[in-house]
Amino acid sequence: MNTTLKTQMTGATAFAALLLLACPLQAQSSRATARPSKASKNVRIMRNEDGSFTEFKRSADDLVIERRTYGERKGGNGERVLRMSIIYRKDIHGKLRSGRIYDGTGKVLYRVVYGYRKSDGKLAAEDMFDARVKQTRVVRNPKTGKLEAKEIPVRRLYYRYDAQGRPSKPVVFCGPRGKKAEELFGKYGSSHYGTDPFSRK
Repeated sequence: MNTTLKTQMTGATAFAALLLLACPLQAQSSRATARPSKASKNVRIMRNEDGSFTEFKRSADDLVIERRTYGERKGGNGERVLRMSIIYRKDIHGKLRSGRIYDGTGKVLYRVVYGYRKSDGKLAAEDMFDARVKQTRVVRNPKTGKLEAKEIPVRRLYYRYDAQGRPSKPVVFCGPRGKKAEELFGKYGSSHYGTDPFSRK
């Protein structure tokens, strides 16, 4: 699926995303291996299939998670550079509620909002909004009857589950053509990080 993600992510620029909000989100491969950092119990490092590394850091109250993805600089003799980072925020129940995605220079690219099913609390939707150029469409306000400009996501994911509650591949709706979500977040196309990197299971 295509999105309006037009910013080029190069080795010289640096999620921001865990967000994954990917996959589901599994922006990074589920086969990546994690290991605790010696520096802190609140840091995890994952090596991805493409050779890049993803670092996860969580706040002391576990309400904020930062995900930073590093790759080798082209022609840099193995030197690593920040490609992207994502800062996720959780509610008091531990559910992801929002995220901000940055390039390697710290410029915010996208905002992400998560929604959950009322019936069982499972992740239901993920909306990504362009933080640089606001995308809008004119709609009629059902309460006032007036036409208003409403911000629309450049990409929306709906999450599905089978009868046993296991997640299926999300359904993706994209805005105008641009960079594919998979190019930014990996083969699953989601910014959500899916499996908790700090889980002891």
